[in-house]
Amino acid sequence: MFDQRFTRGLILASAMAMLAPATGLALDLSGSLGEGGLSHYVAPISNPIFNETPYITTEARPMYMHQAIPEGFLTNGGDIDVIAVQLRVAITDRLGFIASKDGWADVHFDSALSDESGFANVAAGLKYALISDPETNTILTVGLRYEAPLGNLRSSGISMQGRGDGMFDLFVTGARTFGPVGLQASLGTQLAVDDSHDVSLMHYSVHADYEIAERFYPTLEINGFSPIDDGNRTAAGVNGMDLVNLGSSNSDTIVTIGQGLRVRLHENVDAGASFELPVTDSEDLMDWRVTTDLVLHL
Repeated sequence: MFDQRFTRGLILASAMAMLAPATGLALDLSGSLGEGGLSHYVAPISNPIFNETPYITTEARPMYMHQAIPEGFLTNGGDIDVIAVQLRVAITDRLGFIASKDGWADVHFDSALSDESGFANVAAGLKYALISDPETNTILTVGLRYEAPLGNLRSSGISMQGRGDGMFDLFVTGARTFGPVGLQASLGTQLAVDDSHDVSLMHYSVHADYEIAERFYPTLEINGFSPIDDGNRTAAGVNGMDLVNLGSSNSDTIVTIGQGLRVRLHENVDAGASFELPVTDSEDLMDWRVTTDLVLHL
């Protein structure tokens, strides 16, 4: 019942955004990037589900991720492919709607577990810029989103997406620009409604970009995932970080580092690619990952 109410609410919010011009409801779709607003918007590439940009934007962000599973995992390796589209709508210059998780995942295991494909959960919410200072190009934003267990990705009876009661994510994210250098950091806590089914975790990210030439921005990003309340559904020793949730009873912290490049193809179109590796002893389900995206924004 709760999932149905959430889905209806998400549809209603999207419909309101689309019908706003016809109903006279004033939306500031330019958000943080409007006339006299902030500049140097370079969206993070890696950890796209949790590393939410602090900027209030109206954009569509199609993406593709390919992740190799470590050979040390019980399946002796494999890979995960994900295709998704994120949506964001600026309601005012400080308030924005975000739909940051959805998509289709294809999981291949080298042994032990069956290969499967299916839909990911759906996560959406709101974020609000507490500080927005165009003079120093500084922004600080807080947000709340709910991840509804609408997915159906399972393997050998193990639910990777779907079931449970979903998760709430409370986060803070900020950015500041120093000449050609852009810095961003985010911190959040994802809390499972059913803590016996899903792992609750803390996530944190740091992003830096540098404009080496007009329209070219190399990026360096560090991402971390620390379990704060284990589930009791599996004893896999891994949890899945941002992509899936295995409800593990003994998962560990994983920290990754990603190097990438974002290119401004057009005033309102950015392309990005990042290569990411774990730097902790724990690799979770990541041997390495490639993330690519397009950011189509107003």
